[in-house]
Amino acid sequence: MALFSNSEPAPLAAEAPAPASLDNLRVVAFVTDDASMAALRVGLLPLAEDLDIRRGTVRQAIRFFEKQVPAQAVVVDVTGIEDAQATLDDLARVCPPDVQVFVVGENTDITFYRLLVHDLGVTEYLPKPLTRDSIQRLLLPRLAGGASVETAGGRGGHVVAVCGARGGVGATTIAVSLALELSDVAKAHVALLDLHLQGGTAALMLSGRPGPGLRIALEDSDRADKLFLERTAIAVEPRLRLIAAEEPIGATLQVSSGGVARVLDLLQRKFNYVVVDVPMPVPPEMNWAIVMARQVVVVLGPDVASLRDAQAIRQFVIATTGSDRVVTVLNRADTKGGLQPSLIARGLGAMPDTVIPDLGRRMLEAVSLGVPALRRVPALAKHMEGLVREITGIGAAAAPQSWLRRVLRV
Repeated sequence: MALFSNSEPAPLAAEAPAPASLDNLRVVAFVTDDASMAALRVGLLPLAEDLDIRRGTVRQAIRFFEKQVPAQAVVVDVTGIEDAQATLDDLARVCPPDVQVFVVGENTDITFYRLLVHDLGVTEYLPKPLTRDSIQRLLLPRLAGGASVETAGGRGGHVVAVCGARGGVGATTIAVSLALELSDVAKAHVALLDLHLQGGTAALMLSGRPGPGLRIALEDSDRADKLFLERTAIAVEPRLRLIAAEEPIGATLQVSSGGVARVLDLLQRKFNYVVVDVPMPVPPEMNWAIVMARQVVVVLGPDVASLRDAQAIRQFVIATTGSDRVVTVLNRADTKGGLQPSLIARGLGAMPDTVIPDLGRRMLEAVSLGVPALRRVPALAKHMEGLVREITGIGAAAAPQSWLRRVLRV
């Protein structure tokens, strides 16, 4: 028999109050590490006024409920707990049956997942590392009374849009490096789509020679068929394909929103990850790249104009998608004359999610040589670990994703 109830409790009477909503729900979380605390804090931002995040494990949660502190939901961490089942038994004895119980931990075995969700009846189990995306998709809807929420691109590959707050901040370098890291770390099949049809540099960085296929597909969605990828995609590495264009400056392009949606749909069906280098401001017909993205990576420099434009992009993303999917990357953070970290945090409203220092002239040399910066400057991979972890849900040095992670899509 299940110790916890993983279904919504039935009302006791007709006049019983409605189930807890986002306005009055109280959530208490006990997790053992800073990264999980940060993911919960950002992912459950709509619950900020009713969210209490504490450092600890399921044992601290037991002591919490022994004091009869009211809560509608609890998140408990079983990391380092030798007998998680017995400890969760203890929690069940003090936790009211109408409290939703979410468990996080490091075990990615499907048997452990079934034990918790099917046998013990916990509401959901999420393996570490937690990401804001997994929290927003798997926890927030359950706390809001729904079952599950998927983004527009949820059925296929994971779309990540990358854009620069301003020109010259290194957004394309980050997009190319991210695509390479996703193929290396997650062992995934990755497509890098460069929507800078005129003057784009992704092909230069990867020594690719694009043809007219992308422009044709974006202008006429009917031309984007199953053979599109075979004709257009450039093999960069065994698991990485580049889709780009080099249209003449001054050429009149007639890109359609239907063409953009069709190209993205084809790429999602074929690849695990689709990294899209998006021009900014985004042309209206390319808005689908933002709508379909699970994360929008905004690259900025340590200057006032970048801060202003990064905040403007965040507001645009929220207005376009209805949620804050922005992940910020501060590039060349230690540039001479740049803003101090405290001023950057004040301007963004929080510290940047990823900080990359100025890595020297070899970064510029990489573009001239047609070699990915990540290959010429290995230190770049270390600084991108947080970004890769946020997108994949696995560490930069981790093994390929487990079956459980693929099922939960975390």
